[in-house]
Amino acid sequence: MAAISKRALDESIMSRALNKYVFVYVLLVIAQLSITQVVKAQQLPLQTQPFTQSSFEAIKEQFKGEKWLTMLWSVDCPPCMKELALIQTLQLQQKELTVVIINVDTYEGSEQQRDEILAHFDLTQRKHFYFIEGLEDQSRYHIDPQWFGELPRSYFIDEAGTFHGKSGLVSKVLLEKWLLTASR
Repeated sequence: MAAISKRALDESIMSRALNKYVFVYVLLVIAQLSITQVVKAQQLPLQTQPFTQSSFEAIKEQFKGEKWLTMLWSVDCPPCMKELALIQTLQLQQKELTVVIINVDTYEGSEQQRDEILAHFDLTQRKHFYFIEGLEDQSRYHIDPQWFGELPRSYFIDEAGTFHGKSGLVSKVLLEKWLLTASR
């Protein structure tokens, strides 16, 4: 009987040791994945630029005669996250999707959050702009003198360069309909 107890004790000790090793191994794998994601995020080819009147004029000139979409968002805007997720999905379906993404955050620390969110939604290959601190009102005015900062804000720009603004969450149906007419 002593042999059985010793054997049960040995198995119990080995089982606990194995569980500890498995637990440590899982932690190491998770840590490695986290480190890999941080390194990838730091190497992202973000094309983020400050938003100015001249940059906006350059954007309009670049897409002159085409349909395109401008989306304005903030890191603390839940509906904006839904729109970014929608753009992520649509860009996989339609490679020619032309979207200019403008972040309106100017407070310190928003840079890192902005970049992490763009990486999360796999939007790092898109051209991005951000508002410059102290110039938020002028930036909004350059885009649309009738826009007072409500988010999310989207502009559907037609071939004639006419801006059709919409405040609030853009539906997938609306975006798909607009894209269908854009591809004709």
